[in-house]
Amino acid sequence: MATLHGKGSMLYMSDGTGAAVRISEAAEWSLDVDFEEDTDPALGDSWTTRLKGLLNFSGAFSGNFDDLQDTLWDAAVNTTVAKFYLYPDATQTGRYYYGNIWPKVSVAGGTGGKETFSVSFVGDGQLAKNPA
Repeated sequence: MATLHGKGSMLYMSDGTGAAVRISEAAEWSLDVDFEEDTDPALGDSWTTRLKGLLNFSGAFSGNFDDLQDTLWDAAVNTTVAKFYLYPDATQTGRYYYGNIWPKVSVAGGTGGKETFSVSFVGDGQLAKNPA
């Protein structure tokens, strides 16, 4: 696999009730994989040791606001998880990351520039990669 340029990315998300659709005007994204950890001290230890716990993921994406796309709003207010698919290279449709997310949506605008949206999310369950 080669080094990728971000302009070739593609992002899909569902509103929590229907099929995932491409998020129009998305311009930036980030994906973070993390884990819980617990210290594992014992009498006589000089250094802290740790136990790796459960994995979790979160992330964000943002772009230009498209008032014809309701997916972001609907996903934020629905009571079911949204499906999320990230293609780092849209020409390689067999390679992507996917999972369920709980999105939080923000929209901003003003007289000084274009209107934008941003979404931050936490994962619900596993973040998977195709092909695994």
